[in-house]
Amino acid sequence: TVFESLGKPVLYSALEGRNICLFAYGQTGAGKSFSMLGKAEPKEKAGIIPRSCVEIFRLRDEERDDPLVKYNVSIQVVEVYCEMVNDLLEVRSKWPPNGHKPRLTKDGYVVDTVTRPCASYPDIEKAIMIADKNRSVGSHALNPESSRAHTIYTINYQRQKKLSEDAKNAETVSAKINLVDLAGSERSESAGTSGQMLKEGNAINTSLTALGGTIKALSEGKKPNFRDSKLTLLLQGSMTNGKVIMIAAVSPASICYDESVSTLRFAERIKMVKIKAKKNVTQDPVAEIKKEMEEMRQKMQEEIDGLKAQAEGKSVPTSEKTKELQALLDEQDAMNKQLQEDYEARMAALASGDDGGAADEAARAEMDAAFQAELGQDAFRKVTDIDVPHIRNLAEDPRLAETMAHSFKEGETRIGRSNKDNPPDIEFNGLGIIKDHCVINWDKATQIVTLVSENNSQTMVNGKKVVGIVQISHNSRIWLGNNYAFRFVFPGQEARGEKFEVDPDYLFAESELANQFQDLPAALGHQLSEGLKKVEQANIIAADLKKPTQFKAKIIKNRVTKEDDVVVLAIMPSGSCIWPWAKFNLRLTEMVQLWQRFQAAQEGGGEAFVAPTGDEDPFEDSEPQLIGEADVWIKNLENMLDNEADSFLLNPLGDKEGRVQVDIKPLDEKGEEGPWEGDREMFDPFVESAAELLDQEIQYVVRIKGIIFEVDLASGGQCKYEECWVRYRLNISDREEEWKCTDPCKSVTFTPTFNSSHKYTKKCDKEFLDSLATGRITFQVWGKLRKEVGGGGAPGAGGGGGGGGPDSRGGPVRDHEGGEEGVGGEEAREEGQRERQGQEQACGEGTARPCGSGRGRGR
Repeated sequence: TVFESLGKPVLYSALEGRNICLFAYGQTGAGKSFSMLGKAEPKEKAGIIPRSCVEIFRLRDEERDDPLVKYNVSIQVVEVYCEMVNDLLEVRSKWPPNGHKPRLTKDGYVVDTVTRPCASYPDIEKAIMIADKNRSVGSHALNPESSRAHTIYTINYQRQKKLSEDAKNAETVSAKINLVDLAGSERSESAGTSGQMLKEGNAINTSLTALGGTIKALSEGKKPNFRDSKLTLLLQGSMTNGKVIMIAAVSPASICYDESVSTLRFAERIKMVKIKAKKNVTQDPVAEIKKEMEEMRQKMQEEIDGLKAQAEGKSVPTSEKTKELQALLDEQDAMNKQLQEDYEARMAALASGDDGGAADEAARAEMDAAFQAELGQDAFRKVTDIDVPHIRNLAEDPRLAETMAHSFKEGETRIGRSNKDNPPDIEFNGLGIIKDHCVINWDKATQIVTLVSENNSQTMVNGKKVVGIVQISHNSRIWLGNNYAFRFVFPGQEARGEKFEVDPDYLFAESELANQFQDLPAALGHQLSEGLKKVEQANIIAADLKKPTQFKAKIIKNRVTKEDDVVVLAIMPSGSCIWPWAKFNLRLTEMVQLWQRFQAAQEGGGEAFVAPTGDEDPFEDSEPQLIGEADVWIKNLENMLDNEADSFLLNPLGDKEGRVQVDIKPLDEKGEEGPWEGDREMFDPFVESAAELLDQEIQYVVRIKGIIFEVDLASGGQCKYEECWVRYRLNISDREEEWKCTDPCKSVTFTPTFNSSHKYTKKCDKEFLDSLATGRITFQVWGKLRKEVGGGGAPGAGGGGGGGGPDSRGGPVRDHEGGEEGVGGEEAREEGQRERQGQEQACGEGTARPCGSGRGRGR
């Protein structure tokens, strides 16, 4: 097994006193979490983390009868999500709004999170169960992407052995074992997140990028910057004084080839890292503590010196530098104070000689009571042990599915948001949940359970919205609010419910919501269903925060992959733009974090809420947007004729934004343009038939002259865009080809000009000549929405362009709001193409203007 060949040697190295960092790296779905955690049942499918814990306590039990030996084992579980450190062993109501802040200790940076003492393996198992339940609650309440959170399981191990019963000192072996389940490293190309979107992907997954940079620096013998992310900061102690082991999880799917190669290259770099790991073994604890104090002071001084150097290197005004340095000095004073408190606590514990057993038991009981109060009476019950009607949570992550249960009492069970005046029996506070959301009625005499939707709440059963009352039976799927999905379980009444070979899961429940889109392919319908749910979530947050931005789910044809994509239309006061799905998910994550801070401030449990502005505001978009595309045919090159095109610029919704002026002209053998008159007529490259070019080398130039935007009266006749630029590939589908880009036009004008040209040389084989007849070059126009312009709305109605990431590709669009399908953009695009082709035919064969309204060169 993986544990026998990898986990056990690593564990025994830790038991000798070396720090350990074991992490699984790879693409989502490749088996990282399964390798690290496995499954709770059967035990044969347990992962490295539970097996390691079992082995630690097995060794402890071998020395249980030795009075000279004492073991101390504790566990911490934190997640790093969007650069916030959250404590998965603490009730969520006590989480700091901005996460925990790491602080420096003798073992590197740590966070002051709950450390759960463990007297036996069941205590470890319970801690992992609590962490999973906490993640389940989070996935329901806020719908974060589980694959985007890194989870760190830290096992603190200590073994003390006295030489005799009278000895004051004891040999102490200690180690910190960091077992890390990393977020998925997503495929950029197949996910459509290359270019600007890849940068945004790195922004949401900063930790993986920083981890890669840290490993690279260590492999090259350089000093890494662990401060680049919270993940590397927390792993600093293990990565500089310990063993670092990586499990490379790869997928056998061919579509994952690039990501698999990337993972293996990362593994190869890990093998080059050389770390000298010392054993953490002490004989005199007092002397050791004093030595650690001095080492800590030196570390802190090095940190502060490094931070000062960073601050000095920044090109900021002197007043700002002074503030930064003062903040660093304040941080150092706080660290000194914390260090002194740690020292005094450790010395007091040493002097007392208490083994901490009673205190540990009390601490565990207090933690359990807090979770019981927050998660309900079924918090620590196995779902299979509940013998009354109840609901079990459904989650996209199989590990989190059916980890939470909420049982119903005889009579009424009221469900809803927190309400001091009329507290619900089951409390949910996620998006879309309202006070007095619904009521469950259980008639024990007839064994009938009904659900009553109240206050027009967002409640669905088996994919249909509930209006009034509906009877539910075993295996019914229930949706509450935006993200709460459950399976209803009625022990003893299974025969009355729907029959399934396998119990319905999250994907099944979500597929029912997608049934309203039966005219769409299954995968697209599923994605659209998810899109509508998340768009509604974003709109709820926008309304709560009083943001004047609205979102709508759309389907456009991706002209690179030739497939339909779900995108989101963001309608802002400054205009509208289309966000690719990955970008919308990134922004939604930021919106959720903003909403959390807002809620904490509203409830008085956090800092005063200050709404972000400018680039920090996820509801605004100052990034370059895909305004539209213009197609220019290259049929003129069949006869080596000039093409001065004036082509329609259509936005991703198929609406006309203006025209793009482009020249595609042949060059003579000297690489020069015409006219070829007088003495130069002999160099004229004109041919009567494309067949004359076979196996010949031709030259031509592509020149982008400028753009003429439509005047939009809805925006006051002002230009909606600024900093516009144009780019193209000769083959838009060839991802290996570099984009040819113009410089941005700095002036705000309806007629930005560029006069950017590139020359090309091409050997004419049969394939190339065939492509000239129907081939075209697609020119993309990019720009930023001007914030000063009013009159927002949908594109084509005074709104603005679309796009959001230079590798997002527009195409025909279908509008989906509540299942309604609006007018698409296919007709608009085809109409523009027909008009251009009509212009081509009107010019006559051989001397055509293949597209636009440019002029040809006749004979």
